Amino acid sequence: PFDDFSYEQSGKVIRFTSGGDQFLFDLARSELRKLIVPKTVGPLNQGTQQAGTFSPDFNYYAFIRDYDNLYLADTRTGKEERLTTGTSEDNLIGFLGVDEWYVWSPDSRRICYVKADQRALYKYPLLRDLDRHATVDYLRYPFTTDPNPLLELYVMDIGTKAQVKIATGTVEEPFLRDITWLNDGSEVTFQQVNQWDSRLELKAADAATGRVRTLLVDEDSTFLDPLHNFRQLSDGKRFTWSSERTGWRHIYLYDRQGKQLRQLTSGEWVTGAIDEIDEAGGWVYFEGATNFGLEQHFFRVKLDGTGLTKLTPEAGAHRVSIDPSAKFFLDRASSLSAPLSVTMRSADGKLLRQLGTTDVSKVAQLGLVQPELLTLKAADGVTPMHGILYKPADFDPSKRYPMVVAIYGGPHTKAIRDTYHTTDFEAALSQLGFLVAQFDGRGTIDRGKRWQAGSYLRLGQTDVDDQAAAVRQLRTRPYLDSTRVGVTGISHGGFMTIMMMLRYPDVYQVGAAGAPITDVRNGPRQYIGRMMRTPQANPDGYAQADLVARAKDLKGRLLIYHGTNDQNAVIGNTMQFVRKAIDAGRPVDMMIYPGGVHVLEGRDAVHGRKTMVSYFLEHLKPEGWEKSREALW
Repeated sequence: PFDDFSYEQSGKVIRFTSGGDQFLFDLARSELRKLIVPKTVGPLNQGTQQAGTFSPDFNYYAFIRDYDNLYLADTRTGKEERLTTGTSEDNLIGFLGVDEWYVWSPDSRRICYVKADQRALYKYPLLRDLDRHATVDYLRYPFTTDPNPLLELYVMDIGTKAQVKIATGTVEEPFLRDITWLNDGSEVTFQQVNQWDSRLELKAADAATGRVRTLLVDEDSTFLDPLHNFRQLSDGKRFTWSSERTGWRHIYLYDRQGKQLRQLTSGEWVTGAIDEIDEAGGWVYFEGATNFGLEQHFFRVKLDGTGLTKLTPEAGAHRVSIDPSAKFFLDRASSLSAPLSVTMRSADGKLLRQLGTTDVSKVAQLGLVQPELLTLKAADGVTPMHGILYKPADFDPSKRYPMVVAIYGGPHTKAIRDTYHTTDFEAALSQLGFLVAQFDGRGTIDRGKRWQAGSYLRLGQTDVDDQAAAVRQLRTRPYLDSTRVGVTGISHGGFMTIMMMLRYPDVYQVGAAGAPITDVRNGPRQYIGRMMRTPQANPDGYAQADLVARAKDLKGRLLIYHGTNDQNAVIGNTMQFVRKAIDAGRPVDMMIYPGGVHVLEGRDAVHGRKTMVSYFLEHLKPEGWEKSREALW
């Protein structure tokens, strides 16, 4: 009666959903129990990933209701009770960037939660005008110019309802993140992070008294981008940690008092998430990126720092899933020259059997080819950077083609990997007669901190310079028509799109920007602030990144599309830029999606994609563009 299930309580029970209800089945006792959960929760805040969280013993279900308070439901009786009191203004449970807002103790007796007083944030109006009588909702939006909200961390005993305040954010250290209970439930750990995201303290608090101690401090001259690889060993005395203190993210082992025991990995490459720790064998299994971040692999290293081994020897990108006993792992692998395959391997990397391969015969029949991996120079003329170039199936090097550059460029993403590409959007777009390119300039991940921080305090400068330098290097190819080059991206990519057109009108003639931030002062504090600090601390950087002030310089043709219910990059960004373009007499096209969210969904997403493609067809005019545009709609 169910399609999938999950093992819970160390494999003693399974949990599954059937007929809209959730069930728990005890494997030893062959007992089935229905979990009674609230039929309605929320409305949920922006960023909420799930309606609620079960306690480890599954006797309780914690959830948020009405944007503010934390509630508890008994899964055996369905009885509900309210754990916190307050309003959505001063008692917001959960906040942008906190990650998990409430976390159960291992014994299901306590719950640790973060709340925020958001009254210092501006109430941004969201117009709801699809009905004749329009209404207005308000969103507390954390602009970079506003003070950080007050965050507080509490531990509550769900039996007595007694609670202890663990921590309060300050002006200098406002952020509380990454709540994790110690295995024995005696303490709860969390990170307190400064306003620039450049210094964090890992702390542990006594769950009964609230007494707090500092385990370790990590800091960076730019901003921190650590993975939360806080993993406890079963002896209760040691834990793992990830740090970029050497300029490359590596794994460390600490004792419970915060003393560093040893560094487990090292070198000029980047480690990723820890997937499993086999304490009996003494191994830590983890992901990592090599070869300038082009390749993704699976590794293991001994807890004593010896025996580092790459378990996926083939070139390319490997996505793995390891079993809880750390005896086997599945490897989903591909490269530019090899389509996706799935294999089973033993923990030492030995190939056991092939589980699945990809039939690419249709790819050959259609004449589709894998894109070309490009090795170029960054704007400094020295540092290597990578790109990828898609070509139509009927590509003829004697012809001249327009090109579209797809961009995001944010400091938490990477576009270029050694993976198999045939069905992604860029590949599809190229079949309409375009060359399609992507480049990973400075500011992207998996090449060490120096590369990732290449645009620190200078958004829209070094990162945009690298993008333009890449296109200029491709101009030497006779089949690229450098008078017909477009650029497109959404969100951070929308910002980059407009900035690339404004700063390099000789390189980009057409742009399509989705949901852009047009003035970084209009951006969210915890995203923009970690890269740009504040306008007061970085006035020149903010001035250089202000697209609104540059609107008068717009040349070429620009389309901006934006949803009115965007709670990430609010629509005022687009309105302010378009107003300035109109005042300066510059041509700009705009498509507004009533009620549309930040990343358009449903019919909005289909329409937005078609609108963007149509814009490039009309203004870059690849061969046969009229028929393509007609067929598109």
